Amino acid sequence: MNIPQLEPKLTSIPEIPKAFGEDGGHFYRYYDALADELDEDMVKSLKSQLDGILIFAGLFAGVNSAFLALTLPDMKADPADDTNALLLQLVIGGNSSIRSGDDLPSATFTPSPDIFPVNVLFSLSLTLAIISSFLAVLGQQW
Repeated sequence: MNIPQLEPKLTSIPEIPKAFGEDGGHFYRYYDALADELDEDMVKSLKSQLDGILIFAGLFAGVNSAFLALTLPDMKADPADDTNALLLQLVIGGNSSIRSGDDLPSATFTPSPDIFPVNVLFSLSLTLAIISSFLAVLGQQW
């Protein structure tokens, strides 16, 4: 039995057989070759798109974590302020002005009302960037 060789690019569609096996399987070999070709093109396209997503998510996460690192210290009191207050008390020479830990600047510290939502958004966007990177890696491995 002579099996015809398929061309690299399939352009002509063979006639669909009326009964299974009537054409010696030529139609189904054509279908398999065409499906393989289309699948390879789709996989190449998806992998290149996932590469772009990974690059963007990595750069975005890096920049985002830098902004988050810059704004996180504004969420808590600066320990240097407490140290300065205690040193000032020592320089003055008395122990009467600061009687307890409640008199230290850190006891009355409240962060700016705008900094909390900003940090929440930075943290959320960093989390989503890391999750999207993880899903892109899973997509490439699949």
